[in-house]
Amino acid sequence: MYIAMQCSDSNGTLNTEVCTFCGIRYDTRYKSAVISTEHLNHDYVIPMEAKDYESAVRQIMDALKNHADIIRIEEGIVCRGRKGESRHVEPQKLVIAQI
Repeated sequence: MYIAMQCSDSNGTLNTEVCTFCGIRYDTRYKSAVISTEHLNHDYVIPMEAKDYESAVRQIMDALKNHADIIRIEEGIVCRGRKGESRHVEPQKLVIAQI
């Protein structure tokens, strides 16, 4: 499955990226979701509350059940940066569409 998402780089520039979706996890220490992709040198991080993370996971699981080829984050911005780099942005609430 692939994921399409609006990403903010270290300069705040927004770009749409399409990557292989490998998984998602929640980092309780930084209150952020981390999306795993085929890119090994950078992270896709989404600051969010735990309840909003669970909502995003349910949306992804629905896409998996429906055998979607692509999921797209329609609402919410993902921070792309080098491994371990952090950003201070407002917590996001994701809306994920199945394609």
